[in-house]
Amino acid sequence: MLVNSLKIGIAAGALAVAALTVTDKESDSFENVRIPDSIDQSSPVSLQMYQHIKEYADSFNIPLKYAFGVANTETGYKGPFHWKYNPAQTSSAGAVGPMQVMVSTARWINKDKVSKERLKTDIEYNIYTSMKLLRILFDKNGDWKVAFGEYNTGRPCINGYSHKVYNYKPDW
Repeated sequence: MLVNSLKIGIAAGALAVAALTVTDKESDSFENVRIPDSIDQSSPVSLQMYQHIKEYADSFNIPLKYAFGVANTETGYKGPFHWKYNPAQTSSAGAVGPMQVMVSTARWINKDKVSKERLKTDIEYNIYTSMKLLRILFDKNGDWKVAFGEYNTGRPCINGYSHKVYNYKPDW
């Protein structure tokens, strides 16, 4: 009986160690992407998106999975090697750019008079605004799903959009 208890204890200990050493494949996929050290406005837009999302998600403490999930859900962004990606999109509701931000929201968030054209075409400004907004919404609601619902609808809720962003898994 003592031998069986020791075997069970050893097996349980091994499982605990294994559980602690398993890496999160989703975060690894973001971290293991190799892109050039120097990305600027002449670089492909998919690389600019990747760089700015990582930069501002980090600045505003947004989990990368969620930041990339918003980009994918809003405009179909599929990662740094999505060469045909078009960030200058406009929704039927009037949201613009890669993260689909409303002009009135950008003006409120940034305390400026940004033009619709700049919000639509300035990838860095659009992503900065989006990440800042997500931080504000999460801090206000304390729940990522509710924050995503409010990002999408303008009111705190959990909807299909929030589930899609929350459960986003990159395939790149």
